[in-house]
Amino acid sequence: MAVYKPARRGAPYKNRTVKRKDLDTELRLLVCFHSSRNIPTMINLVECSRGTRKRGRLCVYAMHLMELSERSSAISMVHKARKNGLPFWNKKPEDKDQMVIAFEAYQQLSSVTIRPMTAISALNTIHEDICTSAHQKRAAMILLPFHKHQRVDGSLESLGHSLREVNQRVLRHSPCSVGILVDRGFGGTTQVLASDVSYNIVVPFFGGHDDVEALAYGMRMAEHPGIMVTVLKFVAPSGKTLLTLHGQDTSVIKVGNDNNSDKEADCELFFSELIQHAAKNLQDSVRHVERVVESKADIVAALKSMSKNNLFLVGRMPPIAPNSLPSTDTPELGPVGSFLASSNFSNTASVLVIQHFNPNAILHPLVEEKEDRDMDDIPDTPVTKDTLMW
Repeated sequence: MAVYKPARRGAPYKNRTVKRKDLDTELRLLVCFHSSRNIPTMINLVECSRGTRKRGRLCVYAMHLMELSERSSAISMVHKARKNGLPFWNKKPEDKDQMVIAFEAYQQLSSVTIRPMTAISALNTIHEDICTSAHQKRAAMILLPFHKHQRVDGSLESLGHSLREVNQRVLRHSPCSVGILVDRGFGGTTQVLASDVSYNIVVPFFGGHDDVEALAYGMRMAEHPGIMVTVLKFVAPSGKTLLTLHGQDTSVIKVGNDNNSDKEADCELFFSELIQHAAKNLQDSVRHVERVVESKADIVAALKSMSKNNLFLVGRMPPIAPNSLPSTDTPELGPVGSFLASSNFSNTASVLVIQHFNPNAILHPLVEEKEDRDMDDIPDTPVTKDTLMW
């Protein structure tokens, strides 16, 4: 048995991030899940993301990630895959699994467009399905579950190194922004109705493009009538700047000499624009707090004071001291995300770690971009890339 992987081709697209100038454009998310355990939280996260704009609506591609096996049921599904590499979905009602039914039920109760998809692949290549589908559907962000889930005692248990590697590969090759969700029961174990949504969300802001993307997502969430967003901006004393480092077991955040770059200035400008927009349009939903910090202890104390909130949106890699980032046990979460996900912080607050679209990912793309009018006609039929050839 061999696995046939069709060549991928796609047209370039513009909106690869949640951050954008035209807020009325449609926001497209590729939401991935492995099992029914992920469904309530992912649907609750989608509900938070829907916004209230009439034109800038939300379209969600809900992708069930299935490991390719020798089981006859999996093989028969793969045989039905479209040979052009586009997603597969068997539309017969009796073949729908409960996870897809949950997303379709949510669609009936909301203004969100849901497109169910199924990716069937070996775990060492399933990131190709994810990234290729994100490109073909012109997604602004891929949402992935963290490879650990919370146990009854509050600790996080790993579901396997292979799932962790899937997330790491997506971070390297994604054609858009990426969010990794550390779930500590966001919204509870069941889907929350829109009228019952009542969440407090915190966006720690240190600076940098990842934090800006997290803030842009937070402002989108603040449009929901049941959500309150607190923007917690960390400010160094005059003449200093924040430098973040992380070691093997913990995050180290220190204050160093001021060395602002043009990129940092751009991030500060965008931050100011978003806060002004919030003050004008979301004054009842956004709270802006600044904390002057002089040490790691100050930052840890400020974050812990917010630990009773429901969700943290944090950039994966805030501005850092050059060449001073040794490896950590969860580099995919970054220094701040690793701390927020640790048992030393909270066992109730979920964490969404966000990486802004990395233009370097397209230097070695999984999809070859070519201008092609026919690419605009790609249907929304769902997923798989792998077709068995005997």
